[in-house]
Amino acid sequence: MNPETKNCQNCKNSFTIEPDDFSFYEKMKVLPPTFCPDCRRQRRWAWRNNMSLYSRKCDACDKSVVSLYSPESGLTIYCNKCWWSDNWDPKDCGVEYDFTKPFFSQFRELLQKVPQIAIVNDDGIASINCEYTHDWWFSKDCYMCFSGWRTENVMYSFFVLAGKHMMDCMNIRSTNEWMYECIMSSQSYQLKYAEYSKSCLDSQFIYNCVGSSNCFMCYGLHNKKYYFKNEPYSKEDYEKILASYRLDTFTGVEKAKEEFTFFLTKYFRRYAQIYHSTNCIGDIISHSKNVKDSFVIKKSENIKYSDFTTAKDSYDITMTGEISECYDTVVADHSQLNFFGVFSVKSQDIRYSQHCHNCKHVFGCVGLRNSSYCIFNKQYTKEEYEELIPKIIEQMSSMPYVDKAGSTYKYGEFFPIELSIFGYNESHAPELVPLSKEDAVTKGYNWQDNIQITTGKDTLASLSIPDSINDVAETITNEVLSCIECSRNYKIIPNELIFYKKMIIPIPRKCFYCRHQARINKRNPFQLWHRKCMCSLPTHEHEGNCEVEFETTYSPERPEVLYCESCFQKEMI
Repeated sequence: MNPETKNCQNCKNSFTIEPDDFSFYEKMKVLPPTFCPDCRRQRRWAWRNNMSLYSRKCDACDKSVVSLYSPESGLTIYCNKCWWSDNWDPKDCGVEYDFTKPFFSQFRELLQKVPQIAIVNDDGIASINCEYTHDWWFSKDCYMCFSGWRTENVMYSFFVLAGKHMMDCMNIRSTNEWMYECIMSSQSYQLKYAEYSKSCLDSQFIYNCVGSSNCFMCYGLHNKKYYFKNEPYSKEDYEKILASYRLDTFTGVEKAKEEFTFFLTKYFRRYAQIYHSTNCIGDIISHSKNVKDSFVIKKSENIKYSDFTTAKDSYDITMTGEISECYDTVVADHSQLNFFGVFSVKSQDIRYSQHCHNCKHVFGCVGLRNSSYCIFNKQYTKEEYEELIPKIIEQMSSMPYVDKAGSTYKYGEFFPIELSIFGYNESHAPELVPLSKEDAVTKGYNWQDNIQITTGKDTLASLSIPDSINDVAETITNEVLSCIECSRNYKIIPNELIFYKKMIIPIPRKCFYCRHQARINKRNPFQLWHRKCMCSLPTHEHEGNCEVEFETTYSPERPEVLYCESCFQKEMI
């Protein structure tokens, strides 16, 4: 079978379906996609509310809850306790499939009918004091955290899968303690402002360092101690240099950030962050095999077009772990044959379903638990189910949903963005494809105008916050601050202040959302460009320039000098 080039229904750009792709689609019994990989990723992310939280009432017990859904959504919302209880049955909302209407229109109606869980976490069940977290599990004393598990005393972080005492961190996938403003750093202790570093101790402003301690403003060091700007110093001189930067102050940290950014410009970069892996293309991949066009991947095999995932034999997966033979799904942990799902876990052979847990053989369902052979939340016998499903699939092709832009959705396509229960600006999608309200509305996407934020309530001006954390009084936890970037009001909670005092970190002048966006801006895009190694060193066993080509997340117009893996390792050694 030969590769086939198609034009994406959405962006109109061409994309290629390879022979092994056709084999996968045939095995999964789905037609090849009509959207390109980038638009498919955007579509999945638009169905996930990442960090927009609201205060509202549980519609069952009237308790005040933190929710992913705005009060204006029109959805029925239950708190965790009520949603998981036996006091209601999602099958009471079941309806017969209507062959006179498109599938996706009917599914959107069912979403509006079935009570939704207010926020996805296990606070009060397997987690303690984690009310203000989403997609957060088996944890204790965590606040404003999103996508993670097995953590303790973690605040303002995203995608943290193990560790204690961390704040403002992102993409942490192994145990760490006492970490601040760290990205993709592992097995470390007391790090601040670290990126892509491993097994380091008592260091700050480091990049791509391994097994090092007491390093400041360093790049690429292995097993070093008392280094400043990649030069060795005595313990006494190192400590004098460190003290001179006054990193206990906001002005000192800002100066160091600017200086470190400039310092890194003179160093080459690895073309991709790929470790202990074979035949992998993408970025931030470890302990994997046969991974293509994927990002933030660990312990995976035979996957494509995926992100934040641990999987086997799967395509187009987002935020999911321990799955096999799944396709085009968001959060499908511990599942097999999970297609076109959203937050449906521990399930097998389920399609087009949302928040269905421990289910088998369900199609177009919402909120089911421990159920089998259901369609649109209605119970069927095995025989009835197996007879009806082929008819629905055929109807989805003969009567496809057509969105406002004219794109058609048959069986095999994920849910249209315009039917998402979240506004585009509430979802995860803007991290991939930022859109203005005008552009989003033009495309037919929902937009949330009433995201719950407060402004103009500040009681302490930014200029009045003490420059040094050593001068900050405990009374600051009673104050309301204002973000210097977006003007959103925010507070310093008591546990947060304890962390700053211990780690000697000045009070942040930006709100959590702007701090998170700054970390996102540091991360390379989930896109690939074909480029060539830029090494010309004669000691690397090549004549003239290295001729190795690769796929990288560094676009051609960027200034970084890129090395292939071989040249990078030789130079590091």
